[in-house]
Amino acid sequence: MREEWVDWRRNMIVVPALQACRKGEGDGVCGYCRAQASQMADADEDLTQADAEASMWSPKTPAAAREIPFDFDPRASLAIERFFEDHDAWPHSRAVVNRRVKAAAEAAVEIDSGSIYPHALRATAATYHAGRGLDMLPLQSLFGWADLRTAQSYIASSGENTARALHMIHSR
Repeated sequence: MREEWVDWRRNMIVVPALQACRKGEGDGVCGYCRAQASQMADADEDLTQADAEASMWSPKTPAAAREIPFDFDPRASLAIERFFEDHDAWPHSRAVVNRRVKAAAEAAVEIDSGSIYPHALRATAATYHAGRGLDMLPLQSLFGWADLRTAQSYIASSGENTARALHMIHSR
């Protein structure tokens, strides 16, 4: 994530569909991305090395290129603001994120650190938002899922949604 992804006026993180790698020397392409771009260019005669390097980073799926609002919770807004006070990007790999989450979970009291990892935290957030009543399409958009059934499964498994619906029909 880079600060240039943040639209501060609209309080949105805008995940791009493509972005050039700048993790190498002098904000250039890193060795891994250069090698990947070389393989892509070798396999496609219409693609130059420079064009391949210019689009090395992309989200996991096309649906993952999206706008993510963060002003729904003042704590989320504050965390993003504080992060970018010290950094202009997250310069580390997914493995670094995994290690930091693992270290934080191991340091926490009364938590099974083996069950805490980034994807589990993401699933917890999806469960939370589904339980709060976020509809299927906004939930899919928020999490960048390619398949609407993923959002549907979180909503369907929410006991809070069932309880809310029961309270609505029985409190008339």
